[in-house]
Amino acid sequence: MIAIIGSGISGLTVAWSLNKQVPIRLFEKHPTIGMAAFTTILNLNGNAIPFDIPFRTIKPDYYPHLYQIFAKAKIETIPVDYSFRIESEGEPVFGFKSYSLLGKTFAFPDLESLLYPKGREILKDLLRFYSSSKSEWEKFPKPASVLEFLEANQYSSAFIHDFLLPSFSLVNTCKTETVANYPAESILSYHTPGFTYTPQRTAKYGTSDISQKLSKDVDDIHFGADIKTIKRTKEGLPRIDFKDGSSQVFEHIVFSTQANQARALLGEEFGEEIKALSYFQYEASDVLLHTEENFFPIRKTALLFRVKKTEDKPEVTLDLSRILPNLKGSQVFQTWNPHSFPEDSKILKRVSFERPVVNETTKQGINLLSEFHNDPNRRVWFCGSYSLHGIPLLEAGAKSALQVASKILKKEVKDLLI
Repeated sequence: MIAIIGSGISGLTVAWSLNKQVPIRLFEKHPTIGMAAFTTILNLNGNAIPFDIPFRTIKPDYYPHLYQIFAKAKIETIPVDYSFRIESEGEPVFGFKSYSLLGKTFAFPDLESLLYPKGREILKDLLRFYSSSKSEWEKFPKPASVLEFLEANQYSSAFIHDFLLPSFSLVNTCKTETVANYPAESILSYHTPGFTYTPQRTAKYGTSDISQKLSKDVDDIHFGADIKTIKRTKEGLPRIDFKDGSSQVFEHIVFSTQANQARALLGEEFGEEIKALSYFQYEASDVLLHTEENFFPIRKTALLFRVKKTEDKPEVTLDLSRILPNLKGSQVFQTWNPHSFPEDSKILKRVSFERPVVNETTKQGINLLSEFHNDPNRRVWFCGSYSLHGIPLLEAGAKSALQVASKILKKEVKDLLI
């Protein structure tokens, strides 16, 4: 029997990969699948409409493992409008719009952007970034943060501070300063597909459908799991001790929680694992579901970035009426890292998340986890968005879960996706 702790995308992927081949037991602290724990159903215009918090999108070229999982699990996706507009200190500086023609989607810089000096600087450096950053990085002294790399190569301040850092602050749900300290190769490798455009896609039936499809054959799920600690028996097998005094021994335990949550559950005999997990730090972010139209006064795009020097994160608002056709005219928005809050009557839901920080120190933890997982006698495993180099988070979570499942089953990752 294999225990899986946590049912976010990593836990669901491990469970989906292992379930038909070995007996598993999935533990989740929430009363429902963790990935959909914050999905909110609201009654609007007489219709019950689910809202995913946070709203999740993927792109086939940036999320290859996750996209293959969706295809194999028959999770349908649909393209979404992810056109955006960036405002810096209240002034528009850049934007992208998407267009559909003959069933294909294209994106171009908003022509209005070219009216602004910053917009022209951003577009020029964006084209240079896609065409030259890889060769620039090959010649650059390493290690280096993305900010060090960009400044040394004389990218414009507008491109760095009004475009690239705020964009990745949204992708990784963290402070702009945190993105600036990301290892340069993490940001650069994200753009290896080059200057091509494939539309953002989302699960056609929402996160609940993802959760249902990946867990539908898992019969042994324990919600409201009250785990006290993880110990090791004299025989070297991992054991879960529960707060009610009971315990259970497993052949393997897979942690698919955040690193800080896994660390808090490990007993003192797991000193090396606790040390490795201590290299991973987290930042908190707020997400609001609301009806305040002042957050998005000019509704020409799906996303609005607001960058302010006085704020450590960009405020990013998504106009859900452009995404969800069943809203039928209702004005509902989702805002990440709000710089101010609407009046209470307009807030439909407020959720706080923790997201992993990536820096040079993080590499030490990732390398230690990799060493642990290469041990043929390994019994306790760790997966999640924090545990791999690279961006984006959902892809890292799914990929790391596949790697753990492949180690346990002694198969290649590709064989799990056939």
